[in-house]
Amino acid sequence: MRKLTKEDIEVKVKTVSEKGAVLLLYKTARVDRAILDEEYGAMNWQSDYKTVNDNLYCGIGVYDKDKKEWVWKWDCGIESRADGEGNEKKGEASDAFKRAGFKWGIGVELYSAPFTFAKVATSQQKDGSWKLTNKFQKFFVEEINYDKVTGDISELIIIDDKGEIVFSNVKGRQPKAPKKEEPQKPEKSQANDEIVRKKVEECKQSIAKHAKYIEGDADHQIVARFANKIHSLGYTEEANELISLLEEKTEKDSIPF
Repeated sequence: MRKLTKEDIEVKVKTVSEKGAVLLLYKTARVDRAILDEEYGAMNWQSDYKTVNDNLYCGIGVYDKDKKEWVWKWDCGIESRADGEGNEKKGEASDAFKRAGFKWGIGVELYSAPFTFAKVATSQQKDGSWKLTNKFQKFFVEEINYDKVTGDISELIIIDDKGEIVFSNVKGRQPKAPKKEEPQKPEKSQANDEIVRKKVEECKQSIAKHAKYIEGDADHQIVARFANKIHSLGYTEEANELISLLEEKTEKDSIPF
């Protein structure tokens, strides 16, 4: 089974503290499907589900041409957190599929990932918790290499959506200290406020039309970019409202381990 490329790997924030954030690497069910197609051919593998002691199991079967029979590997999933729309079981099915994919060797190298602490700007909230200063900040794998003997991750570089390195275990390519960014102050005028309010309402109506977003879809990106833009211009309350509404309807794959 081939190793995951940087395009196959997603990055999400696990925890946030005063000094930065712990990041996690994961794969989505779409990656498993694509790799199974590559490795065995779309007509030579299948998936199935069954419930055992109220736990949902997924099995991935691959056809062995030599034995002329199907070989199955199974694992169970974990329900997603409640979203008010009954998608917990859908998340459980996706998680079970990805765990079964691990049984076939898809992405097992993620278990060898180093402790990934990103040096990013954070801010303390009124309740004492810490959040990313820029709550719209995204992270991506810029470079990943594997040990030729063990197959474990040997080199890893993660960047943010501005291309800045936030984590690296590669000599000579270390992250810089995070900058404290001050939002730009827009020229406040009734005209500017009216334009922003109108666009915010349009975005809210667009979000309301969707039962669920898949993160990264075109409509999702348009609203997220607009929220990020008005946040940088000082419309913090409006931006936070939009991103909160967006997150409520965004379907995210759970981490597979």
